[in-house]
Order: sequence, then C-alpha cells, then structure tokens
Amino acid sequence: MENKNVIIAASGTGGHIYPGISLAKEFRDNGYQVMFFISNNEASENIMKNSGFDFVTFNLSGMPRGFSIRFVSFFFKLIFSFFKSLKLISKIKPAAVIGTGGYISVPPVFAAKILKIKTFIHEQNVFPGVANKLLNRIADITFVSFKDSEKYFKRKKIFFSGYPVRKDISGISKFDVCRKFNFENDIFTILIFGGSLGAAKINEIAFDAVKELSLKEKTQTLHITGQKNHDYIRSKNCNEASYKIFDYMHDIRDAYAASDIVICRAGAGTVFELKMLKKSAVLIPYPSASDNHQFYNAKEIEKDGVVEIIDEKNLSVSALVSLIEKLKSNQNKQIVSNSECSQAKLPIESFPQEIIFGEIKKCIES
Repeated sequence: MENKNVIIAASGTGGHIYPGISLAKEFRDNGYQVMFFISNNEASENIMKNSGFDFVTFNLSGMPRGFSIRFVSFFFKLIFSFFKSLKLISKIKPAAVIGTGGYISVPPVFAAKILKIKTFIHEQNVFPGVANKLLNRIADITFVSFKDSEKYFKRKKIFFSGYPVRKDISGISKFDVCRKFNFENDIFTILIFGGSLGAAKINEIAFDAVKELSLKEKTQTLHITGQKNHDYIRSKNCNEASYKIFDYMHDIRDAYAASDIVICRAGAGTVFELKMLKKSAVLIPYPSASDNHQFYNAKEIEKDGVVEIIDEKNLSVSALVSLIEKLKSNQNKQIVSNSECSQAKLPIESFPQEIIFGEIKKCIES
C-alpha cells in the first residue's frame, strides 16, 4: 500500500507557515495525510488552528547571534527537538519530510535523513536563510521561489518552482467584497498591513497619511494592525464607516480584492500575491530581516512597474502620501483595472504547489 503520510516543518509566523499550508492542501487534495511540526508561539498555533491541519509544537525558535546563555539554551532545545522529531517520524513513518524554512525545519529533516526518508526544503526569499543553506546539503531537492536564489546554495540540487500562492487568492469581485465590508464600490480603497505581528511605525504613519489623503478626496481603508498596536490605532480612529480596523485577518484575499493600493511589508508571500493580482503597492521592507532579504524580494516586483519601495528610515506621512498619489495617477496606465484583475484567470499554467507536489511524488516513487 502506498505511503500517504507527509510531515511539513514550518517555523516562525506566517512567512514560512502559509506556503506550507498551500503545499499541504495540494497533498491533501491528492489523498495524503499531512502533519505539521511548528514552533510553540501563539501566532504559529493560531494560524495552524485555523488551517484545519494537525500539528505538533516544538520549543524552538530562531538562533541567537553570538555566543551567549541564549545560544546555549537554543543548542539544547535543538538537540531535544531532534530526538523528539526522531521519535515522531519513526512512529508516523512518512513518505516525505518537507521543511519550509526556519530552525524548526532542521531537526525533522536531519532525523528523516537518518531514517532514510526522502527530504525536501522550500526557500521563499531571494536570499536563503541559514537553516535552508544547511539543509540544502542533505535534502533530496531544494525548491526555490526566485531564480536568483540558486547561486546561494552550495549543493546544486535546486528546482525553481516559484512560491506556492494559495489557489483561492483570486476570483473575487471588488463589488461583492465591498458589500461585505459595507464599503462603496467606486471609492478609492487602501489596504494597510505590516505582516503577521503588525508594525508600529507603519501603522501610525499610514494612518496619518490616509487621514491627510481623505481631506483631498474620499477614501476607504482596511487596516490590519497586528495585536500589539490594535487598541492604539483604534483609539485614533473617528470614522469607523470608511476606516475599518482589524487586529488580524486569517483570510486576506477579501481585503486584496477590495483594495486599489496596498501599503505593506515585502515578505515573499506578500510579494508573490501582489504580483499575481497585479496590485499597486507601497512596499516597506522589514529593516531587521536577515540579509535585508525583504528589500530584494521587493526589487523583484519593482521590475513590473506597479510598486514603489521606501526604506522604513525614510518613511514619513508626506513621503507616503506622495507615493500613494503617484501610484494612483499611474494606475490606469500600468495595471489592469481592479474589477477585471480580480475575476481574471491567473496568468500561470500550473500553481507552484502543483509543480512541487509532482516533483516530490516522482522522487519518493523512484
């Protein structure tokens, strides 16, 4: 009987977990049972609880920089996670173990290799993380989202697959979604979000910039603040009818469909979603991202001519207002209208998760 069990290890918050979920759905649609190994942080657990997939938590997070007590603690947690992975993988006996980034991927991929189980990793960003650079040396296949990522891996068993954007991201009309938010269909609409945990500076400056814009013309705004900054931004808002504030949104596709311009970070998932939807956006790369990878993610879609990039250190109300107005004035020339885009057939023959699934299936059956 064919082995239909798969383990996906995903660290951190949404950046590594969401591509794992897209891939997991592809396996599930093809009759496989998927178990996730994740970090034991609240954001990861909330995402997984909403996904419908089974998961196991590990007390392991990012590696501290430099030698310290925290590094010693990390090392022992890594060892403990390896033996926990070895025990669980021996019990589950999966056909494959897949890592989608972060240090939580390291113990199960090494354990699977020892148990002679096929191993795979997926790198979302242009610059690979340290964990994936290490795992590339033992993985059967390394999948990458960006073609330029290939040169950063020493072992050249690389497959350029693209980023597994979820299949339901498109196909919704602005008209239907605006009714859901009690918005008007023909009003300029802005979406603001700073990533899974939010971003205080983006929240405050974007709020003030939209307020300034609204003095010139009528606007509607969807603002996803993250939990930490939610109460503060809500306390500043005096126009709840046209400015909707959320601490988190599990299904952001409705917000994308409603929006004309997006103000956000430049995580790989966001970049590929914007590119697929042909969305106009102001991208503010996370300044503390390793190797400044969000900036290079953003540069990949800057080539398409529908985004503007600004460093967080240069972010101000006037600068943001100027960029929004620039994108708005160029929008009709540069991109398909929002209503056409949201209903259009996605401009790809196969989704990356279909390609990844096919290659993994071929590998485990060989």
